[in-house]
Amino acid sequence: MGARAVGRDGAARRVLAARAARAGVAAAVVAGLTAGCGPSDDVTAAPATPAASTAAPSADAPSAGATPVVPDAESVLRDGAPLADAARPGHDAGSLLPVDGGDLQVVDQGDGSVAVTVQGAPGTLAWVAPPSGGRGEVQSDGSLTLHDEAGTVVAALAAPVAADGTRAAWRPSGDVVALDGPTGSASFVVGTVPLEGATWGENEGGRSLAVVPRPWVRDGGLAAQQALASQLSATEPEAASPSMQAQLWCHVLGARDKASWNLEPWRPEVPTTTLLATRCNPTDDDA
Repeated sequence: MGARAVGRDGAARRVLAARAARAGVAAAVVAGLTAGCGPSDDVTAAPATPAASTAAPSADAPSAGATPVVPDAESVLRDGAPLADAARPGHDAGSLLPVDGGDLQVVDQGDGSVAVTVQGAPGTLAWVAPPSGGRGEVQSDGSLTLHDEAGTVVAALAAPVAADGTRAAWRPSGDVVALDGPTGSASFVVGTVPLEGATWGENEGGRSLAVVPRPWVRDGGLAAQQALASQLSATEPEAASPSMQAQLWCHVLGARDKASWNLEPWRPEVPTTTLLATRCNPTDDDA
């Protein structure tokens, strides 16, 4: 699916809604997202640079240099584009609402994620809201997770990057999260369905859960990995055990390209060094 430029306001929402309906792809999201990988220092949003303008301000757009009014989560959920997947009707993953005057390019990645570029005046480019009663959490690598009221991760937004390669940032503001783009653009990936499949079988004489993550998770950062762990636990409660969660993270770190990640509930919980030394497969002899 090719890129498409869309204006903010009501027109953006209508175009994206129509696009999502035509493509059958969820959440066209008046926004989307890009993936990063590996933890790094917390990102601090750079100060917004006022855009020069000689045009008279209008009622529809803030005057040059003005700080956008921070909307509440209810407004973003009502007026923004849903970050949901069409394959999961009724699934609420929050919404994204560009600041007035912003343009979007939305590209379906074909792997359960959408890549988006937001362009506008330098400064705050868009607002993101989690599902009602939920929360947003910026990860240490600059990516963003959106959680529902129960705490499950329902959307993973990668660390945003500007066109010149510098880092844009997600910034909590009240009950929403701002997308700050000091250069006037930011690209990122959003994914809402991290799990391709999870099937129980037998391995080494015991029960084993074969986990297959979506491609965007394999190449993603902390938000993508958190989304996978969260959805796996919600889908297969037994996988929420400390041992199976540790095995999952071990595979994320050391077996990213393996076709499936086999997690066994009977394996003991061991120190991280032992887990890595046993290639994620500790036995009682290693405990």
